[in-house]
Amino acid sequence: MGFIHFLELILIVVILLAVGIPLFGKLRLKKLVEEVDPTADEYKHLLVRKEETLISIKELEFDFNTGKISEPDYEELRHRLEAEATEILEHLDQMEQAGKKSKSSH
Repeated sequence: MGFIHFLELILIVVILLAVGIPLFGKLRLKKLVEEVDPTADEYKHLLVRKEETLISIKELEFDFNTGKISEPDYEELRHRLEAEATEILEHLDQMEQAGKKSKSSH
């Protein structure tokens, strides 16, 4: 009985190696941690802020049209949101121009 269990154990180890080597061998090729590019990270953050600001403007218009907020409040909030959106768009444009310049110089 002992010899049969030993053969079963060897067979299991061989099967695990045959399946495991191709699966786990590929892990070494992949980077587990990627370097963070602060410029790309900031650009993505600005894109998210832009979308959030545009959604806020649409929600503000809906609230004003349904009578949930007064006209003076609407005008003040809309002015703030439009100023924020303009600032974000300008910053995105600056980053895109800087990216184009750095790519053309390489």
